[in-house]
Amino acid sequence: MCVALTSSLDRALSPLLARGAPMSVVALGGYGRGELSPYSDVDLMLLHEGRDASAAASELFRPLWDAKLRLGHSVRTVREASDAARERFDTQTTLLTSRLVTGSEELFDRLMEAVTKVTKARPLRRHLVDAERNRRSEAPYPLMSVDIKTGRGGLRSLQGFEWERRRQELIGRFSTQHQEEEDQVREVLLQVRNALHVMTGRAHDVFSPELREPVARWLGRDTFETAEGLVAAMQSIDRIAERKWPEVLEPRAAPAARRAWSRIAGAPQSIRPDSPPTIDDIDRLLEAGDRGRAAFDSLWEQGQLADVLPEWGVVAALPQLEPFHQHPVAAHLWRTVSEMETVLGDDGPLGRIGLELNRPRQLRLAAFLHDIGKGHGGSHATVGAEIVAAFAERMGLDAETTDLLVNAVRHHLLLPLTATRRDLADPAVIDEVASEVGSLQLLQVLYLLTVADSRATGPSMWNNWKASLLKTLFLRCAATFGVEEPAVAMGGTTRQEVLARSGEAADAMSAHLDAMPADYLRSLTVDEALWHLELIQGLVGTSNLAVRIGAPIETVGVVGPNIPGFRRIVGAVFAANGVDVLEARMFGRSDGLVVDSFRIRDDRTGGVVPGERWDRVRTDLGAGLRGELDTDDRVALRAAAYPTADGSRPKPSVNVSTDTATGDLVVVVKCSDRIGRLADILGVLEAFGLEIRLAKLDSREGEVIDTFHVGPGPTTAGLDLTELGLQIADNVTP
Repeated sequence: MCVALTSSLDRALSPLLARGAPMSVVALGGYGRGELSPYSDVDLMLLHEGRDASAAASELFRPLWDAKLRLGHSVRTVREASDAARERFDTQTTLLTSRLVTGSEELFDRLMEAVTKVTKARPLRRHLVDAERNRRSEAPYPLMSVDIKTGRGGLRSLQGFEWERRRQELIGRFSTQHQEEEDQVREVLLQVRNALHVMTGRAHDVFSPELREPVARWLGRDTFETAEGLVAAMQSIDRIAERKWPEVLEPRAAPAARRAWSRIAGAPQSIRPDSPPTIDDIDRLLEAGDRGRAAFDSLWEQGQLADVLPEWGVVAALPQLEPFHQHPVAAHLWRTVSEMETVLGDDGPLGRIGLELNRPRQLRLAAFLHDIGKGHGGSHATVGAEIVAAFAERMGLDAETTDLLVNAVRHHLLLPLTATRRDLADPAVIDEVASEVGSLQLLQVLYLLTVADSRATGPSMWNNWKASLLKTLFLRCAATFGVEEPAVAMGGTTRQEVLARSGEAADAMSAHLDAMPADYLRSLTVDEALWHLELIQGLVGTSNLAVRIGAPIETVGVVGPNIPGFRRIVGAVFAANGVDVLEARMFGRSDGLVVDSFRIRDDRTGGVVPGERWDRVRTDLGAGLRGELDTDDRVALRAAAYPTADGSRPKPSVNVSTDTATGDLVVVVKCSDRIGRLADILGVLEAFGLEIRLAKLDSREGEVIDTFHVGPGPTTAGLDLTELGLQIADNVTP
């Protein structure tokens, strides 16, 4: 397509240059290189000899403006172009790959002579290396949502290679021809870029999640195949840059990195085809950051890791298409190692756990290998554990280290899935997790690995709320191994403690506790129980709502009569007013009163909901419960004001199962994130007469995994699970 677009524009421009004084139409930028995409800028220079060129410029440029092309234009003499190249680096590089479209060849040759003189006096390398460093500074690890044009591993790096090669040709030095590898990856990048322009109808160069499937479809390929080709191309460009400009690795090179580089990358005696890397060599690479990763890639290309870790070939260019994954698999693994180093250097509780473990090598290896099972089919944690066992045998690791690594990889999803989907206030859940882990040492490794993995995955996977959930789970499991549980762990009190603090309201509190479910106090502090009683005593009309500011998140309490659709209306009012629910604990009193607590945040900022907004929430909630406000219309208005990104959205999936520890019916809904989603799900669950006791809502960069726990009882007996799933899926479909 790029060649066709360039040729078509060349033909269109040829007759536009007026006859008369010698002039040249010179293609610059992407047009000069023959890399035009459908909505690229068209950069042109009208080169003249110093006479008035305004008429010729008007005749040349006006048809292009009329055609609505994005035109970058200039009118210059050879001297003016030469001066501009001396003053500006971007002008110099633009002129290096300029091309005569039509007009005077002699004038264009004079331009190239002038550019050659400028180029001789002004080397490019420092600027090109700085530009590459800047790209890597903005993206320390390759991204899935790469900017094809200007991002790390994108066209700008390829252009830098071409500019440097062109400079060598102009000044008469030896220059290699276009390398076949560069031509191949350029083709991949330009094809994806063309598809992005076509699918968006504009100059959009980011391979963003919602465009991946449409781009692949336009190219006539599978989405995974398209992404994998792009990831491989980006990695190739990274490697070429490091071979051409090894200085790009130096700014972040610590002493350990320099030692590793001199030992590993400089043809060390210990690493040869007949002497595979030792575990010490592998650990030095992991410890060395960027330079270690570059050395690892070099060794992999040379085949010196094939016998040590052959499974790396599967993940080396493996993409991750879920929106919450920022990086391809290989980049994610290297970043997880880096995040583990940060965790171990923490001067707080995480660092102290690392010091207590005193196993930095094992932790680095666990970080590097935790997703090694991806791409093999089946559970990547189970497959990964088998791969790690084989790797440990090849490397001659001792039995204790092997066991620790294998179990760390096998169970690396246990803590995050439990923290975000199960009831951490239930002792049965804690006992089950602790039993599966089996030891305090493995629990500590899994905790640190989960922190590093979550941070390395993307911003939606790690925030104060998720950190709090994970910490609570860790502390409660650690208590089962004899570690004293600090007071920061949430909830859990007794009737006696609550009554002792109730003072004159002891009788009212006793009646309240009698009316609540047996597990009511399991998830509460004494202060929260007292707060609930205050809300109930202050109830006037349809509802009472109060807010408690707390760390790490705000809590909202809502009480009211258990009328049909109560919780759906609460969810809709929250959504209409920009209140994002992270977790909800829901209780029904035996006298028909609803007592619910919601952990919330602002749905735009992720921070505290402004205090003045709560007056509107209270007004809307009262009106909605009285039937005086169409809450669905209010939600639709907010959804229109903050639309979700266009493009393909994942098909909703609903899974209904039974929690093995608690006996709860668990409904897990995976779907696109959108305003009002929670209200729609709650509406279906209420319509089925289910008693929801816990909701945990996990938002992941445009996707959500919402988990609802329904207490076992008469309402779940004979429940048509298929129909429940179908109705939920239908209600959350955009």
